[in-house]
Amino acid sequence: MIVEVFGKRIQTYLRASGYHQKELAAAISIHHKVLSRKLHGSEHSYFSPREIHDMILKMIEWRALTKREDLLDLFAEAEIDPSTIFRAGEWSESPLNTLTRRELPTLFVNHPTPQHNLPAPTGPLIGRSWAVSRLLQLLGREETRLVTLIGPGGSGKTRLAQQVALELLGIFASRVWFVSLVGINDPEMLPLAIAQVLNIKFAPGQPPLPGIISYLNHRQALLVLDNFEHIGEANSIVEELLAAAPYLKVLITSRIVLHLPGEHEFSVPPLDLPDPNLITHIDAKILANYGALQLFVARAQAVLPEFTLNDENAVLIAQICACVDGLPLALELAAARIKMLSPTLLLERLSQARLSLLTRVGRVSNRQISSRHQALRDTIKWSYDLLSPEEQMWFRRLGVFAEGWTLESAEALMYEIAATEHNTTPSVSPLDLITQLANHSLLTRLPDRQGYARFTMLSTLREYALERLQDAGEAEKMRDWHLCYFLRKAEGGEIRLRGPKQFRSVMRFNDARANMRAAMEWALSKAQEHKYIQAFMPLPARPQEVASCRTLSLQYFPDERVTAYEVSLRLATAMRAFWEWQGALTEARYGLNAALDLLAAQGASPRLLAARARALSEAARLLVLQNDQRLALALADQSITLWRQLDDPPGLASALFHRAWALHGSGEYSAANLVYQEALSLLSPFSDTWLYAEILLCQAGTFGFTSDFKQARRCYTYCRQLFEQVGDKAAIADSWKDQGGILIIAGDLAEAISCLLTSIQICRELDHKQYIATALGSLTFAFGLRELPDAETASLNSARVQGAAENLMATIGLTPWTDTTPFIQVIRQSIRSRISTERWQAALDEGRSLTLEQALALVVRLAHPPYH
Repeated sequence: MIVEVFGKRIQTYLRASGYHQKELAAAISIHHKVLSRKLHGSEHSYFSPREIHDMILKMIEWRALTKREDLLDLFAEAEIDPSTIFRAGEWSESPLNTLTRRELPTLFVNHPTPQHNLPAPTGPLIGRSWAVSRLLQLLGREETRLVTLIGPGGSGKTRLAQQVALELLGIFASRVWFVSLVGINDPEMLPLAIAQVLNIKFAPGQPPLPGIISYLNHRQALLVLDNFEHIGEANSIVEELLAAAPYLKVLITSRIVLHLPGEHEFSVPPLDLPDPNLITHIDAKILANYGALQLFVARAQAVLPEFTLNDENAVLIAQICACVDGLPLALELAAARIKMLSPTLLLERLSQARLSLLTRVGRVSNRQISSRHQALRDTIKWSYDLLSPEEQMWFRRLGVFAEGWTLESAEALMYEIAATEHNTTPSVSPLDLITQLANHSLLTRLPDRQGYARFTMLSTLREYALERLQDAGEAEKMRDWHLCYFLRKAEGGEIRLRGPKQFRSVMRFNDARANMRAAMEWALSKAQEHKYIQAFMPLPARPQEVASCRTLSLQYFPDERVTAYEVSLRLATAMRAFWEWQGALTEARYGLNAALDLLAAQGASPRLLAARARALSEAARLLVLQNDQRLALALADQSITLWRQLDDPPGLASALFHRAWALHGSGEYSAANLVYQEALSLLSPFSDTWLYAEILLCQAGTFGFTSDFKQARRCYTYCRQLFEQVGDKAAIADSWKDQGGILIIAGDLAEAISCLLTSIQICRELDHKQYIATALGSLTFAFGLRELPDAETASLNSARVQGAAENLMATIGLTPWTDTTPFIQVIRQSIRSRISTERWQAALDEGRSLTLEQALALVVRLAHPPYH
């Protein structure tokens, strides 16, 4: 399902109805803020089939949706199977039966005895109802003469075309004919294949095309040409047929676009799948509604009748379907293995090598499946062989990207590799190459994000590309380039995370997450073997900025080779800020620890020492966030020693900052203040504005914990001014959050709550989960100490907010140092002691069960109570 498309259409209908989102939310029994986020497709939101069902009925009831064709068009655009939303009999019941239906064009009339050569279906077409509806609408238009179904091998184009043709039997006045082009490679054989299907006789030596034209000239007919990519040069024959036979319509299946006048391209995507990031959070009953899972289960039951989808295996089956991209052919081949392999073992083997496992099991006759479909690899090879040698070269090289990439990334790959190989530019432009590969169904364009286009290969296609890359002896070079490219992206993105384009940078990082992980894995694997990376300079070469570090900012890679150890340290360090923002502290710590655990060769360069010093400092930061202050101090001290050796003031200031922060978290506020001051003495508000402001922000806390609230306020105000200069909204939110916590200690609870809500509002826009979790933690104390409307109710509300905060903290791997701060624990115990242990625990559990949206709605209600 395409959530964004569905959401936009519902918003359009809602505006037309005159009702508001709150009224719709109430009508379908969900919170209006949850509805808003789902309509806008944020936070990986999705609609359940029941929600879709209820919203559509409301749109009909409110007369915003009045035509059946509009509803079917909505389903088609959003790629929703109507059968998963409405029961078959529901279409004849109110309110669905009130939808008006458009009369069929005069071209179509009922024919009592349809004639055709379509094979009888052996079972229902699964997961394609939306596509059938859309195609019937498209072919129902008088002006539509040619429709081409485009998709990769194994995507189910043939079965879909056959189903559409079957649906049109009895509607076309004459005949529907299916022409298989499998095994035909000569374009001149196309007319003969058509003539044979139409049973047209012609004299020896007479060309068949004139006879076909004469036969079809005044007949209303649908011609289905299957697997047209075999004879792509026969386009002119199709064009001639359409020009000479005015009542003919042609439906073509192909992996390649024909580019004929009047052609309507219809992309046949894989069957719908749940979001891979949400699979483990989706109920088995909802998973069962996805077309990919339905097909897998149906095919698995064909070989193992007792197989069922249940709560125990639903997630595994969903992961298997995602592993094979939801391709119908791949699903059938994988499901056939369920007779011998458990879902767990099948998923494991597919993850290791898809293509070798996805072969035809048992004996299957040629009438059931063509020889080129005996294995999925064969279908991919067929498309690959249709490319020119240069297109094949760049296709296999693009396989180095994991999941997705931008046009900018493809351009960098092609221009930088061409420059190192031939000191020239590629003979084909990146845009033309990507267009050609898309036309061959070898890559897919993803939905635009923030105005830039992204592309991806299906996992099966990427595996094939990597096989070809290995065969060509280019795998190591391309993975080295990939690593260097994403190191540049990570270090540049780290800088941008501190400025006005930070949210855009977060989104870019998020899109590149799989590529960053793949780059990190490659760097670590080579570093473990003490290998070098072939260094690729950016074009044109330019200095590379690195946050708060003079040594690494001087130049990127001056050498042709660089140690994989240095690269792994730098990449893990640059990614830390992104992982922290995303609330993935455990992953950030793993990456840094994996790099730091490696041993460097003797005679380390200043650049390598600086990379290690930065990694130690950033690892210390993560340990503070996970309340391991003792180890944080040890790592910060190691970093300080290296920076002093390198004589790098910004790097030393950053390491001192993290040492002070660890002391701060240990409750040693005076000692922390002295180290903060030492770090500030190495900088100025003008040399490194962001780092200066960040140190000042944390120093403010030490003033607050030692009851110097005026100095704390001055520090918070000044650091916010500096953050505003660099445009760091997240840091501004952090300052409001920390100031709110200090105001609780000062006893100014109303202002504290106001500061904390201001922080949460900013963080919600930025999707900064760590700061939200910490702010919720502070609000537990503010609400408990405020004692409104009474002490007992305040304690219950404090427990609810604490439960929500703990739930979010556990999700992101955050362990706040306040959990072990003695006087803060005294305050918590005081709030808790007002009610029984049972009531406190029940309220705590209630808070833990809340979604983030529900938790935020709760704190807003508590902040502005009706009784206050």
